[in-house]
Amino acid sequence: MNSPSQNNPPRVADVAVIGCGIVGLSAAYYLRKRGLSCVLIDAKGPAGETSFGNAGSISVGNVMPQSTPGIVWKALRMLANPLAPLKLDWRVSPAYARWLLEFLRQGQRGKVLPIIDALHAINAASRGAWLELGEDIGASSLIAHTGYLHVYSEAATFEKGAWERELMQQRGVAFDVLDGAQLRDLEPGIGNRFQHAVFQRDSLAMRDPGEFCRQLFDHLVSQGASELIATASEIRNEGGGYRIVTDRDSVHAGKVVLAAGAWSNRLLAPFGTKLPVIPARGYHLMYRHQDDVVQRPTLWAERYMVLSPMQRGVRMTSIKELTALGRDPHFHLIHRLDPEARALFPALSGKPEAEWAGNRPCTPDSLPIIDKLPDEDIYLATGHGHLGLTQGPVTGKLIDQMMAGEATDIPLAPYGLARFAGRVPVGAT
Repeated sequence: MNSPSQNNPPRVADVAVIGCGIVGLSAAYYLRKRGLSCVLIDAKGPAGETSFGNAGSISVGNVMPQSTPGIVWKALRMLANPLAPLKLDWRVSPAYARWLLEFLRQGQRGKVLPIIDALHAINAASRGAWLELGEDIGASSLIAHTGYLHVYSEAATFEKGAWERELMQQRGVAFDVLDGAQLRDLEPGIGNRFQHAVFQRDSLAMRDPGEFCRQLFDHLVSQGASELIATASEIRNEGGGYRIVTDRDSVHAGKVVLAAGAWSNRLLAPFGTKLPVIPARGYHLMYRHQDDVVQRPTLWAERYMVLSPMQRGVRMTSIKELTALGRDPHFHLIHRLDPEARALFPALSGKPEAEWAGNRPCTPDSLPIIDKLPDEDIYLATGHGHLGLTQGPVTGKLIDQMMAGEATDIPLAPYGLARFAGRVPVGAT
């Protein structure tokens, strides 16, 4: 029996954008400004997946990839600590063994500095792109100029962060090193065990990532973009362009932007491409609205836990669980960090009112994939890992410039598929 998308005449557009998280929506925003017609395709609608549940930090000053020198021993210590953020879904771990080996290789001292430069380049460009986007769609009130605060509960960990601070200083990142008194001037409610902090002044904060994506989606539709809330099951060459088959209508487009995060690989199989992207599941808990607890996204460095003030309450995010798509979340991992959240900010009150889990699309080198499939008009925008919110608007702008054949604001070679040539590991999908 034919699916509905095969029976009905296809929708037609210049570009089909698959994925309505912040990355896909940002690409559509710039493409529409250029005058191209777009169909926005997503199974759950705007911010239905990972863009909904992040910590809200637009981390302009972030220069560190996930894999760095010494990561092996650090990871082993994390796996032995039930309160540490790194978790493995052991039942599927063999499927991403090659990815992990490549992850370790990318953290070697001889390889990591170019990665750091590329990470800094796209993150530094994100501030301007975010402010431009927020103002243009009338959503600037959701973007707060609060900076991003990293706090340390152990002096030894703070001392080990000297290399990161040196890298930030070399690259012109605006930051302040704070002692205990200065920290409490900034965040009076911080717990007593925290006596060292680093404050990235230029970072921004999103007060409701899901709401911003919804407003951007509505703006695009008001500007003529077509919406298709449906699951894309296939991309195939047809009629000098591409037919995107979904469980509802089909779409015929001259070009495709694939921004489906950890789900992107499922649509690339007919083109002989498998991206080195695996899902790393993150979690959050939401607490009731509390104005006097925390004023900005605050990262507890030893726990890799962030508390952030949101419009709808206080959000605590943590956990990097390497898993596979379709696996049930393990919410006990985030709930057992509830006492740690109260150690970070003792005034936090009330039980968690909501829980969430989502799959971040992670590459071995912590850099996104921003590229075009060889000999195809399929543009790739995925693999942003923990920094999808930060990098979304600037990625959208780069995709638009690449599609138009223009010089890009940032050289794209560090984010291209060619960097994995001959070493593409199998992902867990």
